[in-house]
Amino acid sequence: MTAEPGTEYPALTGRKRWVALLFLAFGVAMIILDATVVNVAIPTMVEDLDLTTTDAEWVNSIYSLVFASLLLLSGRLSDIVGRRFMFLGGVTLFAVASVLVASAESSSALIGARGLQGIGAAMILPSSLSVLNAVYRGKDRAIAFAVWGATIGGMAAMGPLVGGWLTTNASWHWAFLINVPIALAVFIGVLLMVPETKDTTHRRGIDVPGALLGTLGLAALVFGLIEGQNYGWLRPKKQFEAAGFTWPLDNVSPAFVSLVLSALLLLGFVWLERRRKAAGQIVLLDLGLFRIKTFGMGNAVAALVSLGEFGLLFILPLFLQSVIGYDALETGVILLALAAGSFLASGLGAPLAKRFGPVPVLRLGMALEVIGVLWLA
Repeated sequence: MTAEPGTEYPALTGRKRWVALLFLAFGVAMIILDATVVNVAIPTMVEDLDLTTTDAEWVNSIYSLVFASLLLLSGRLSDIVGRRFMFLGGVTLFAVASVLVASAESSSALIGARGLQGIGAAMILPSSLSVLNAVYRGKDRAIAFAVWGATIGGMAAMGPLVGGWLTTNASWHWAFLINVPIALAVFIGVLLMVPETKDTTHRRGIDVPGALLGTLGLAALVFGLIEGQNYGWLRPKKQFEAAGFTWPLDNVSPAFVSLVLSALLLLGFVWLERRRKAAGQIVLLDLGLFRIKTFGMGNAVAALVSLGEFGLLFILPLFLQSVIGYDALETGVILLALAAGSFLASGLGAPLAKRFGPVPVLRLGMALEVIGVLWLA
């Protein structure tokens, strides 16, 4: 993904910039809510559709697998075809897939629809960030990025609450059908309020070999990390079956093979991108960005925070419902504290960074993250 603000497109100004930000944030909120709402809805879905344990695992996993593996590619495509176009396409696909999830009557239909949701989400997330970078300036951009980040953290925590309330008071179907009116409002709002932007500072085109290696490498990595606990990190714990395929090896787990394969593919991706960059060819990801200290460290910190927060959001609902005995709504209310903390921090982060500098604020945030995780443990 690339965006060159200040040279291509005029900044959004006046009240319009905040209305546009609101619709973009709702689009991001929709996909983050859906990533976590399943955690509290899955027990009811298992009972209603007579899902097996493997089916339930894939309903959870396929969304993250498809979502993560397509982020790089969809980010580059949004620069070429238009960021607003990609965002609106993702919103449309996500809404259609949500209807398919809600109307699914079999495990295969449900898992396939969740995969489509993952594609739509992968189109929405990077394009929304590129739009913010292209049409906001200075302090407005800092506020927009803060709202974007707070939306992700806050909605991840609110997902179980929303899903729990809908599952308890209506049905699990409405945990997905609620996306349709949200998507419609977001589509209209973004179409009217957000200008189209493209990357005109780099050569057009797609690094096809890099896209293949990067997408397959990320998919293999995410699969291995998700399924290692289920199927064994080295030795098989149980038989792996998917879409009529049965894992043929008795001594090595599919998760281990997937992780090894991901390492080879991602190393190949790094080698290819460096070679193409040196030859002056189009690259999917400019690895030179990671030599910029703030960029590299910022991504490392974001990864650590995400591991802590999203790991908790997966484990806590299962613990609270399966071990403590809370229902879906009670679980969501407890997790609401995480959303409150995220929204509060987003409002305080910018003024604190301006007064004390970003590094002390970053250290404080990481310290609070560690303390919170250890306290829960």
